[in-house]
Amino acid sequence: MSVAAIHICIASVGHSNSKSNSFFVELQRKSSFTDRQLSIIYNRMAKHSSLENISAGAYYRQLKQCRTKIKSLLYSILLLRLCGALDGESIITLNKIALQLDVMSQALGSGDVTTGQSVEDVSIVVNKLIDSMCKV
Repeated sequence: MSVAAIHICIASVGHSNSKSNSFFVELQRKSSFTDRQLSIIYNRMAKHSSLENISAGAYYRQLKQCRTKIKSLLYSILLLRLCGALDGESIITLNKIALQLDVMSQALGSGDVTTGQSVEDVSIVVNKLIDSMCKV
């Protein structure tokens, strides 16, 4: 799932304590990106203007940090794949998870909100899949 889709989901859910919002906040918390970095990435991908309440210098410094972190993550995936800590099936599974989360986020964004239980079920399945992919 793209970061933009995650951010859209977080923004589209009205209640701060809803299970779907909690799921996307959990994804964000478990990632290596800060809230501000995800906002910057989302705005860049959506071609929105830079963030409000941030100086141009701070914005471009954080944008550079985002690029560096994304590149580092991609190199890490390649390295983990080469040393056998991440296999080809795991990469395919990650893509399938991302596609399913994208469908879920589009449903949330269109107002076709999934039930809290199904969001909780998705969260449990994603956590189990990620745990099983970690071969170390």
